[in-house]
Amino acid sequence: MKFLALTALIATSAFANSNDLAHRPKSFSTAQGKAVFVDFKEANYTITYDLTKKIATAKADITFDAPEAGMPIFDTYRVPYNVILDGVDVGATQVKTPSNETTLQVVNKAVSTGAHKLSVEVQIEDLVKFSDDGVNSAFWTSDLAERQFLERYMPANFEFDQVKMSFKVNFVGAKKKQRIYTNGVVAEKSGVTTINFPAHFTASSVFFHTAPEGSFAETSFSYRSVDGRNLPVLIYVGQTTWTSQSVTLENLKKKTIQVLDELEKDYGPFLHPSVTIYNAGMGGMEYCGATITSSDALGHELFHSYYARGVMPANGNSGWVDEALASWRDGGYKVTTSLNGSSKMSSHPYYTRTTDRDAYTFGAKFMSYLDGSLRAKDKKDGLKPFLRYMVEKKSLKPLYVEEFYKEMESFYGMNFESDFKKYTYGSSASNFKMTTEESTHHQKMTVEELKKFL
Repeated sequence: MKFLALTALIATSAFANSNDLAHRPKSFSTAQGKAVFVDFKEANYTITYDLTKKIATAKADITFDAPEAGMPIFDTYRVPYNVILDGVDVGATQVKTPSNETTLQVVNKAVSTGAHKLSVEVQIEDLVKFSDDGVNSAFWTSDLAERQFLERYMPANFEFDQVKMSFKVNFVGAKKKQRIYTNGVVAEKSGVTTINFPAHFTASSVFFHTAPEGSFAETSFSYRSVDGRNLPVLIYVGQTTWTSQSVTLENLKKKTIQVLDELEKDYGPFLHPSVTIYNAGMGGMEYCGATITSSDALGHELFHSYYARGVMPANGNSGWVDEALASWRDGGYKVTTSLNGSSKMSSHPYYTRTTDRDAYTFGAKFMSYLDGSLRAKDKKDGLKPFLRYMVEKKSLKPLYVEEFYKEMESFYGMNFESDFKKYTYGSSASNFKMTTEESTHHQKMTVEELKKFL
């Protein structure tokens, strides 16, 4: 178990390419030609906040490999410009996938198989707010709505693709130093900030938030992991009306230590090199070793650093697994041996990128049922030993739901396909609906609602 995180990181870097190709969505025909998903090898972003003009832009320089000939796919929510492929200005067209389940961008030129370079520029318009003091900006994401991962802000690939990324962040005309909160490695030189992210990151992994220095109260400390590491933890909060910031930070520190103790006991050493927590006071979303959260949702979100941003979903139809597990944990790991109803959590149209909200309710009940079924067959510790095994052996690599239950079958020597087919591949949504209490961990908020947390 010692040095698990380092070992996993090295292994992931070595096998990321084959894993990406194994989970690459299939190509499809468009009016312009065959659209093909490609494997991003590296994406270097230049992000410029021009405080004099109050404009934010991003330029992506992407190196990719095309496993088959065709028109390369990428995505960006905002209209891209200066789309340059292998040195030629080619442009891009926004298209729908065959069943209209999602929208994406297709480069207006076919490529041969092999290595290529793509450059794309966009204006960053979401979650950016300029003021006399500086700029508040964040790349917060969501899996509950379309195109809400990194592509909301900058050119990116689908969630199957693991990409070595870097941000070069420029603040033009800033009168005050900017503070950056991130789960990457930050370096500053000559007024320019560079952030490097590991090669196992996907479009849902990155945490980035910047604000003028002094905007938030914060505390930092080291957490002694079970593998011997001193894990750096940073917690920050905004203005609070119900108590002082110092009390809030102290309470959050205590709760963070309690949650990390619990999770490391159950699932082993924390998978990421640091912990960053922004207590926004409501809702939440997970990133690799980071979260925007509320105090109530903290345990749920940190669990996601094991499942979601540890054992990763490769597509929308596998995204429900981590939410079901997190919700099962939130409910105290309840055990049952019967289950009524069904859900289509695993069987949405092929290119679906969002998570079925049944995961929080019916999904949690399904995990409770799996746990109870195992205990009834003399597997006295139920589902947890398998979950720990997956963290140890399969983390930091995206997978399909089919791979998840096949691993269960291998681990226990039992058949689980029939249960998954019966309860998660149904033809309609389950009878279990979200309640206010059950939806507090991941509230679906608009960009305007999120702006108040900047």
